[in-house]
Amino acid sequence: MSGRALLPVLVALALVAGGAHVTAPARAQQPATPPSGLQHPGLRPPLPEETKPHRTGELDCRGCHQSKHQGVLSMYLGVGGRGTPQIPSHMFQVRVECVACHIVPKEVETTTARLVGQTFRPSEQACLGCHGDKYKGMLDRWSTTLTGMTTIVAPKVAAARAALTVADPKHPRLARARRLADDAEANLRFVTLGKGVHNVFYAADLLKLANGWADETMTLLGKPPAKSDDTKIPHVRHVTEFGATCTSCHSPEVHKKVTASAATCAACHHSPQNERCESCHRAQSAFFRGKTQTPLATVEPNLMADAVGCTGCHDWASKPSRAAIREKCLGCHDAPYTALLTEWTTGFGADLKKAGDAVKSGETAIARARRDGRKTPEADALLKRAREALGLVRKGGAAHNPLAADALLSAAQDTAAQAAARAH
Repeated sequence: MSGRALLPVLVALALVAGGAHVTAPARAQQPATPPSGLQHPGLRPPLPEETKPHRTGELDCRGCHQSKHQGVLSMYLGVGGRGTPQIPSHMFQVRVECVACHIVPKEVETTTARLVGQTFRPSEQACLGCHGDKYKGMLDRWSTTLTGMTTIVAPKVAAARAALTVADPKHPRLARARRLADDAEANLRFVTLGKGVHNVFYAADLLKLANGWADETMTLLGKPPAKSDDTKIPHVRHVTEFGATCTSCHSPEVHKKVTASAATCAACHHSPQNERCESCHRAQSAFFRGKTQTPLATVEPNLMADAVGCTGCHDWASKPSRAAIREKCLGCHDAPYTALLTEWTTGFGADLKKAGDAVKSGETAIARARRDGRKTPEADALLKRAREALGLVRKGGAAHNPLAADALLSAAQDTAAQAAARAH
């Protein structure tokens, strides 16, 4: 697993760690004054020109345009969030001005700038100019991390809001749940609109608190916390079932640092010694062993289910391919038998397409009926069954149970056609 691919896992773990101990929300505090006597080494940023009316009677823009950057300024000062004390940016503490980092002009033509004004965008070059190449990539990592955290927290806050809208007005914990959801949403909006990258540590704390409050809101209302994604590592299973230790994947020197790579995972998951393939590949296993249930057709086990396991056909020492599986077949069967392999792995493409097209036609017919104001309960039920049958073959893999795949695809196509007919 690459460093980039591990980022969602790191972000999720950071949120869990941060949301474990939630304090009562604290309200916005007054901006702090930078410590006297401190100045960023060698930094003397030029002040923007003072704008004065060009002629008598000219309007003052500030009459309408006020506090345009107030959210960014509050984020930089480390104030305005809920549930955390003031945490000013390190750059603010040494009195780094906005123009020290925003150095790239948006408008390159002087004449255009005179007409529409000039905006200066931030650049990593400003970081490197003071700190050197060892800080290269830092700004991008900050931005990526906060984006990942926001992506996880936002749907959880939305789920908490949705739960509140349908909650019993007489629920004894409704008032507290509503306050927590308000505070979580306020922190999320502050980090988003105030550009958390201006004070990454403060922004991360605010998102951790929002994450915890969103979960607590759901708990107070008697609902399970919303899941943000399905990519989290099941730590308990790795420890209790597989005997992994913390340092199997993490650095013993740097807290939470992940040292596991794609090769580390493959060494356990896809090794000849691991015969527990089916604990992860459950859909394929159920289809292979005939444990899949559907009202459209009876799914019997594959004829080889009692004699051959996963590694009987799949060789983890080589890249998965039809050629590799063919070699496995020849270990037990004569050469002509491999023609069946070709049929199983390539012969269902046309049937999958026909069933998929039939389902789409059924969906179109039902949608047309709804636009005409007609209800189609029978067609809806038929189409649901057709989708389920098609999904079983797609997830389970037709080659894992060719006879069942043939029956399910045929049933899915016929049932979807019936749904379309009922919708007309």
